[in-house]
Amino acid sequence: MDGIAIRTATENDERALAAIDHATWSRQVHPIPLWPSDTPFFDEGTAPRNVLLAHEDNHILGYVKLRPAPMRASSGHVQEINGLAVAPHHQRRGIGHLLLDAARAAAVERLARRITLRVLGTNVRAQKLYLAHGFRIEGTLVGQFLIEDRYVDDVLMALEICPATHRRDRATTVHPGIPASDRRDTL
Repeated sequence: MDGIAIRTATENDERALAAIDHATWSRQVHPIPLWPSDTPFFDEGTAPRNVLLAHEDNHILGYVKLRPAPMRASSGHVQEINGLAVAPHHQRRGIGHLLLDAARAAAVERLARRITLRVLGTNVRAQKLYLAHGFRIEGTLVGQFLIEDRYVDDVLMALEICPATHRRDRATTVHPGIPASDRRDTL
């Protein structure tokens, strides 16, 4: 890992990031068809400030997109990983691990208490990576996507990153209209 560094993306990185995005596409990891190779990487949902990239000798090796959860102000304590990719010829070097470590550090710096993500049920390799970093499966949207005439699950994963002393007691979690006996957090 010597020589590999992590930094925040800039507009100048767009072409290299888009190339990695395009090169890592497969039906196992993306629910949408392959997009044109000249599709911009940065858009309304992906700003450079929300992309951390791994680089070596000024060559971009991979990235992770970490952004505030796109819900409401009430979920401001949550950051979301909305993409992680490593250039094919640099995979299996531990770069994904470095990027997840950097995402966790950035989330802590942003005062987040949780990191969430969604991953296709067919992307077992990514699920194993996330599990190795302490993410837990919190739910599965069964058959969420129809990909090549096959229903594919969308797996919801999360990582609690706040110190235990700052966590809200699960018993005080608000579940309007759901009796305690029917909630998973009380079973």
